[in-house]
Amino acid sequence: MLEGYVVEPLPKHGTPADTVKQALQQIEVPDPYGHFARAFRGPPELQALGKWAFTEFMSDNGFFSLYAPYMQQIEQQVIAMGVSLLHPETDSTGNFTSGGTESNFSALHAAKEWARIHRPKARKPNVVAPFTIHPSFQKGARYLDLEIITTDLDADGRGVPANIARAINDDTIMVAASAPSWHYANIDPIAAIAKIAADAGVWMHVDACVGGYLSPFLEKLGEPIPPWDFRVPGVMSISADLHKYGYCPKPASTIYWRHAEYQQYHYVQVDDAFLGPYKMAGFSGSRSAGSIFAAWAVLRHLGEDGYLRLTRRVLDLKARCVRAIDALEGLKAWQVDVMPLHFHSEKAPTPAIYQGLLDKGWMMLGLVQPPAITVPLDPGLSDEALEHFLRDLREVHGRVIRERDPKTGDIRYG
Repeated sequence: MLEGYVVEPLPKHGTPADTVKQALQQIEVPDPYGHFARAFRGPPELQALGKWAFTEFMSDNGFFSLYAPYMQQIEQQVIAMGVSLLHPETDSTGNFTSGGTESNFSALHAAKEWARIHRPKARKPNVVAPFTIHPSFQKGARYLDLEIITTDLDADGRGVPANIARAINDDTIMVAASAPSWHYANIDPIAAIAKIAADAGVWMHVDACVGGYLSPFLEKLGEPIPPWDFRVPGVMSISADLHKYGYCPKPASTIYWRHAEYQQYHYVQVDDAFLGPYKMAGFSGSRSAGSIFAAWAVLRHLGEDGYLRLTRRVLDLKARCVRAIDALEGLKAWQVDVMPLHFHSEKAPTPAIYQGLLDKGWMMLGLVQPPAITVPLDPGLSDEALEHFLRDLREVHGRVIRERDPKTGDIRYG
């Protein structure tokens, strides 16, 4: 039981709907203070469209997405639109999932099943990845009885191909890398790492949960994005979150397979004596189809020109935020390939600035090592909200600099 919370049993009598709404509204974190915890969102009109589509199909059960024609068609159109951004092969395909954790779990599971045939000598299967690989890999490995072997980074926080190569052994079934990692928001050298994986005969997965729906448009706008998708030989699967820079309502992610044959290692079919074949699109059984239809609505509404417009907005917000942060004594914004933006203080304890922003009401994320504050900018952040945040940051920074023993907080990612 959580300390400090009043936990009550189910009431004997129901509560009027207006009273219930008022109770929830009282504890809701208002915008803009909750914006960064609610990232990633598009402009208000896009959010409204996504919410409408989600609500319209919220009660439909995504359980039937492999079989019900009206739902199957929409889900497959979402997959087709998404994979088209990744320089696909003619038979590249994918699956709709609940989030990056399930997408990465799906890749781990597929690799383990694939390895039963292609790496049969692997007795205690392991996955080799740079230290910045997302914690969902560690979590998935616990479920699947895999070992995660992490390797040291270069000075910019990217994986080092030589370190990956040295860590691979006879039990390795997968190499994973990030495009980008959440920690440094930089893209690992995917081409070099994928070649090492291919030479070793192991599965290669790219975790593009953050950048999968942003990097293609950054590249079109001339940003220096190194190749990381299916144009890179050896990349077998890619995870990409629709509910990040796809601007779709949560929960929505995708796992893509270079070839349809790899997708078969993802599926688990149970032939039940009473119920018959039991086969789902992903790990979950019953799920709201609202996410599927909302994703379709957002992707169709935006199209390529819409995503390019929103990507320009992200770049503008990033430039303004970096200038404002770097203008403050001792604060330094990190150089990032994609997103999110991170910054730290060289003049005062970064956890003290983090705590000061929390005290102001901002729901912030951060990094523990090295300490940094995370700013997940998105097109839903208005100019007024950005200026509000920067104004509070200037005030907190000035106060922390002046105080000899500032209050510090626990920076955390989740």
